[in-house]
Amino acid sequence: MTASAAVPLLGRAPWTSAGEVDAAQRALIDMIASAWGDAGLGVSPVDAEGRLTGPFDLMAASPVVGGAVLALAGAFRDGLLTTAEREVAILVVAALDDSPYMRAGHEPLAVAAGVEASVVAAIRASAELPADLPDARWRDVHDVAAELCRTGDLTDASFDRAVRALGWPRLQELVWLVGHYRSLATAQRVARVPDPTSEG
Repeated sequence: MTASAAVPLLGRAPWTSAGEVDAAQRALIDMIASAWGDAGLGVSPVDAEGRLTGPFDLMAASPVVGGAVLALAGAFRDGLLTTAEREVAILVVAALDDSPYMRAGHEPLAVAAGVEASVVAAIRASAELPADLPDARWRDVHDVAAELCRTGDLTDASFDRAVRALGWPRLQELVWLVGHYRSLATAQRVARVPDPTSEG
């Protein structure tokens, strides 16, 4: 993009994929459109004009780091947590770190993974989960994610309870998952990524 050209903004950040891009940026943009366009997200990573949306465009600004961020997000798909557990944790991050793009993107994935609408609504409202859950581990995942978002840590009692309920490898993966999605929420907050569900 030339210095004299007006830089389109995504929120308050330069909209990388709306302007001229270098070869590395183009390669990441094309990969995102190809690999993530049919991921089932509630928000398309590519808009009608071929520009990346939300955090995907933020990744394209620095493709070496952005590509690694995206690869880590994708790696969790093959991890130890079930899809439903993973989506519960991500929705907790979206609610408590106030990330509307993340919420809109992941609520359909949670429902598709079998998480009931009542559970999704409770997480969105930061309310208590329903008493009867199809999988008791959803509550364990929810509670760990919420405590991490609120305090950045787990008390000894919470840690011991989570290890018993989830097992250490799955708990450690959950900690990495929450940390990763909190970093995504922070990047979107700093850029003022707009709520994709708002009018105008």
